[in-house]
Amino acid sequence: MLTIAALVSWARDHATKLEVDMRFRQGDPGYGWWWEATSPAAESKIRARAAAALYFLDRFAGGDSQWMVRGHAAFEENKHSMETGARELGDVLREWADQVEAGIVPVRQVDAQGARGVASSDLMHQVQVLMGERDIHPAAPIVIAGAALEVALRSAVEELDLPRPPKPSISSYTGSLRSAGLLSVQDVKDIDQMGGLRNAAAHGNVEDLDAERAELMERQVNRLLRRLEEAIASSRAGSEPPSSS
Repeated sequence: MLTIAALVSWARDHATKLEVDMRFRQGDPGYGWWWEATSPAAESKIRARAAAALYFLDRFAGGDSQWMVRGHAAFEENKHSMETGARELGDVLREWADQVEAGIVPVRQVDAQGARGVASSDLMHQVQVLMGERDIHPAAPIVIAGAALEVALRSAVEELDLPRPPKPSISSYTGSLRSAGLLSVQDVKDIDQMGGLRNAAAHGNVEDLDAERAELMERQVNRLLRRLEEAIASSRAGSEPPSSS
């Protein structure tokens, strides 16, 4: 299943591959330096790896992102050589991976099933880690759990090809899934409560947010993630989703 960890690992591995099949050349004084392919066949391989790297950035960093702009500039506008540009493109991949792993930049366009994997594994793991830190305010894990909830709801709507709401939000995705009979009345009530906690934490209204509420948020989000798995599996099997009353 596609996860943030898998994407970060691929980016780093591919950055290393962008450095093979080439050798360093030092020109005469005043002519600088460059990297060059070890053979015509190696040159083709390097170009193919660079194309894969650019496709990766387009899909997961975003075609309009600075990562994509920097990647194109590094490879296509390099003043030294195509091979030197491929290595610099690898550096862009590594920087993207570092910032994604640190939670500084988001991953875009993860496929629906993979996005639910990100929500249930990566994000909820971060929630558990933060809840174990004594110097971290409970608002932090609540915000991340809320992000996991929204990712899971949105990806369920996309995965089942339901009508997308005009305004993306936890409540609008919930409405789409409820209209399709995939969530129960109690599910909706629970999600409303989770959304309220997430909004309070995100907007700085943290006076009433304590460890107990963070634990409640974690339990409710994990339960909802399991419900979505069950509902999607039932829908794909052509059976009635559990408890839609």
